[in-house]
Amino acid sequence: MKIIFDTVTLVRGLIDPFSWSGTLLFERADDYEWIVSPEIVAEYLEVIRRPRLMRKYLVTENRDLGEVLARIEQATLVQPTPIPSICRDPSDDKFLAAADASDADIIVSIDNDLLSLISYKGTRILTPALALEEIGHA
Repeated sequence: MKIIFDTVTLVRGLIDPFSWSGTLLFERADDYEWIVSPEIVAEYLEVIRRPRLMRKYLVTENRDLGEVLARIEQATLVQPTPIPSICRDPSDDKFLAAADASDADIIVSIDNDLLSLISYKGTRILTPALALEEIGHA
């Protein structure tokens, strides 16, 4: 199963590694292939390094920023082609473009601009809770 995480989901998983987002990022990490694009990685790195957010990260053994950075480095990198503006927030189109380029199964999101789409070219857009449920059935 191929999964793309929006940036909010990634940050929520770092702030609370035992939340649904955190469970996906850490406990269930071996159950899917994480898909990223250069644009997604750039946004991840810019956001997770914000000092006000870094102070909020819960650090526990094997569930921390270092672990997530290592996983991002190991993620499958795709080079999407530009797509027309689809999302209400055009800055979220990068997740749709990566899904199109990789035939991803799921975009995991907490962002209503993405969730309102429900799916894009066969890629479902699910909350972390629903994505965990899907992985459990895969």
